[in-house]
Amino acid sequence: MRLWHKKEGEKRLSNVEAFRRAAAQGGEEHQPFRQTDSTPRQKQDTAPQQRTDADGRKQEIPQPDAAAFQKQKKKERRAIRIRKKQESKREAAAGPKSDVPRLEQIRRRKNERRMRRAAVVLVALVAFFLYLGGVFSASINLFSDLLDSARIVLTPGEGWPTALQMDGLVDAQPISGGIALCGSSELVLYSSTARQLRSVTHGYADPGMAAGNTRICIYNRGGNELRVESRSRSLFTQTTEYPILTAAMSSGGTMAVATRSERYLAEITVYNPNFEAIYYAYLAEYYPFLMRLSDNGRQMAVCCMKVENGTFGAQLQLYDLTKEEQDSRISVELTDCVPLQMSYTSSGTLVVVCDSFTALYNTSTGEQTARYDYGDNQLLTAAIYNSNVLLVFGNPNSTAAGSCVLLGRDLQPAASVSTDFDVRDAALGKSGFYLIGKQIAVGYNLSGEEIIRQSLESEGKKVIAGGKILAVTAKEILQLTPLKNK
Repeated sequence: MRLWHKKEGEKRLSNVEAFRRAAAQGGEEHQPFRQTDSTPRQKQDTAPQQRTDADGRKQEIPQPDAAAFQKQKKKERRAIRIRKKQESKREAAAGPKSDVPRLEQIRRRKNERRMRRAAVVLVALVAFFLYLGGVFSASINLFSDLLDSARIVLTPGEGWPTALQMDGLVDAQPISGGIALCGSSELVLYSSTARQLRSVTHGYADPGMAAGNTRICIYNRGGNELRVESRSRSLFTQTTEYPILTAAMSSGGTMAVATRSERYLAEITVYNPNFEAIYYAYLAEYYPFLMRLSDNGRQMAVCCMKVENGTFGAQLQLYDLTKEEQDSRISVELTDCVPLQMSYTSSGTLVVVCDSFTALYNTSTGEQTARYDYGDNQLLTAAIYNSNVLLVFGNPNSTAAGSCVLLGRDLQPAASVSTDFDVRDAALGKSGFYLIGKQIAVGYNLSGEEIIRQSLESEGKKVIAGGKILAVTAKEILQLTPLKNK
């Protein structure tokens, strides 16, 4: 290799210029000069460099643009700052970092997921077996009733009056949130705002109805079929082995059904709200024709009749359904009377309305604690609400004026009114009592003051004292309006 020596008077060349001159003269490869730490760094030549391509032509080597390079670096630094700021925000939202190693965190999350899955499976299995055992059914029925009540409130009807398209009205009773009407061929349920909730065709020859809060039992007297309906669906249908005599339904959902029997004159089966038979009673000498259950479903009263040697007799039987059948029955003889209605009071006593007197009985002993005799008055109809009893007297074969007596605590007269029309039906509510005739409906408060008098365009059939006071006529159902609001 030839070295370039500086001649006297020549300018000192830089390393790059010396390399280029030597390469141009000798054409040999030149090893770059390695500058030691003691040699000061010289400024590099910024002149464009060249390279020779395959055809021997020289091309300039493109040099990087310093401004663009600095701009790119600035963008990268800005992107790094933005990324760090976003990571800081995520960490702040997630909370302080755990000191547990990442492997331990992953293992813990897997264990938690496994435990959650096991808990869900366990709850599902427990709920399934509880449902099979009937433990959960009461809660399901309660939830269904709540949904029905919410649906009734959220979807009101157009209000009263509403047309009645029913043949052969048999009975009408208030239920929770509306009324139930039983006809000769169908059961129709209305809300308190006149919206028709359901219409159920039964086809029974002699239908009977027992209503309890949100459930309605309709049965075929002398037949073998009964069904229980709610405000939204059918709950229970049964075909009995022997003809049905009568049935009762409590507000809590307990149901009692009396039928004929093979070995006895009659038998009574009591069902809990899940329609499971929980109690049996057998009658060897009497036929049950009237039954009543307490609201809590723990007590049952049965009025029976017996005909012996041409003599008619009646008996009141009181049952404690929490005891065995042989230890739970108390019998009370009712001589020279026909029981018509009965009901449990809030104090636990039993009111029995007969054709010649009304009496109050202690359900634990069967003792008669109060009594009201009618004397020469003939009872037309009656109504019971808690401890109050409404008695309507008159002559069913005459349109002559009659009278009403409201009995309060211990069957003492609390109010008395005279009527100027023939009474077809009566109802007793919390704040008053109501009468309906052929062309008129009249209401009174508990003191006997007239508060409603309303003419009817068609023949009056039934009056209902529920959430609203309703009159059922041959063509429509209308709400009775108090005098002060007219």
